[in-house]
Amino acid sequence: MNNKITNASINETKILADEISLNIKDGDLILLSGEMGSGKTQFVRFLCESLNTITSVSSPSFLILNQYETKNRFNIFHFDFYRLADARDLEEIGFFEILDSNQGLMVIEWPNNFRSLFSKKKNIIDIYFNFIKDNINLRDIIIKG
Repeated sequence: MNNKITNASINETKILADEISLNIKDGDLILLSGEMGSGKTQFVRFLCESLNTITSVSSPSFLILNQYETKNRFNIFHFDFYRLADARDLEEIGFFEILDSNQGLMVIEWPNNFRSLFSKKKNIIDIYFNFIKDNINLRDIIIKG
C-alpha cells in the first residue's frame, strides 16, 4: 500500500486506521513518524478501536511501551521512542523478544533514529503525518508498505 492523503481531517485519519486494521496481521510492524502533535497517537487510538482493544490507549512517552489486548485478534505493542537515547534501553522492556517473536502487532512512534533495528522485518507499514501550513486541523498523510 503506497498512498498519500492530502488535507486529511480527523475523520479521514479514522477511516485510514479502519482500512489498515482490516489488512494487518500478527507480526506486522507499523512505524509512525511526524512532528509532535501531528496525529500519531490519535491514529493508534483509532487503530486500536478498530481492532477492539479491551484496554484504553494512551501515549507511552514516559513508559516507552504500552500493551493493549484485543477481544478477538492479537496483542498490540505500542512503543514511543521519542525519549529513547540508546537502543540498549529497549532490552529492559523486552523489545527485541517482541520483535523477533513475530507475534502481535508492533506500532512504533518516533522510529527514525532506530530504523536499523527493523531491517529483518518484512511486513512494515510506514506512515508519515505532516502538518498543513495554515490549517492545524488537517494533515498530509503518506503511507508506504
